[in-house]
Amino acid sequence: WVDGGGESGEAEDLGYNYDSNTNTYTVYNADGLMNVAELVNGGKTDINITLDKNIDLTGKVWMPIGTDYDNAYTGTFDGGGHTITGLTVTTNDEYAGLFGYLSNFNNAAGTVKNVVMDGIQITCNHRLGYAGGVAGFSWGGTIENCSVSGSVSGTICAGGVVGVQRDGSITGCSSSATVKGTLYVGGVAGWTNFGAT
Repeated sequence: WVDGGGESGEAEDLGYNYDSNTNTYTVYNADGLMNVAELVNGGKTDINITLDKNIDLTGKVWMPIGTDYDNAYTGTFDGGGHTITGLTVTTNDEYAGLFGYLSNFNNAAGTVKNVVMDGIQITCNHRLGYAGGVAGFSWGGTIENCSVSGSVSGTICAGGVVGVQRDGSITGCSSSATVKGTLYVGGVAGWTNFGAT
């Protein structure tokens, strides 16, 4: 068998193309997005991700990109104006969203931009849970030109776009999602603090 292939010898379709010059993964289907999420959560936290097509995650079990503080996403995710439909997360983990945790570690700020989240269902049951349509927690991250519809439910912090924005910025974003939580709850952001704008 060829590397990455099956019995036929053909290469497996991973759902993305990789450009080593720019460290960019260009995603063109749901499996591709799930595969690059696994790459980030496996330690490649600084890769860049670009959507080439609309992505339908209906019926898929989603694991947020950048699961926690130690595995925070520091690359640039550019949706290219495309739509991610049907993202569903029900978790007992602390951070829930398309991204769990964005950060600016090592002077590299995690950025998410130009994506439409349509019909999402995010439920975070952790006792100190942070939930957002784009990101559960953003520490110095940048969120630009994103829109969200559907529902977001968290315990401590819940926001249509982001659960918590600490430092960093949210620009040109909107949400029509239903948002539920117990302490810090907001249409766009559940809680902004420190130098957040």
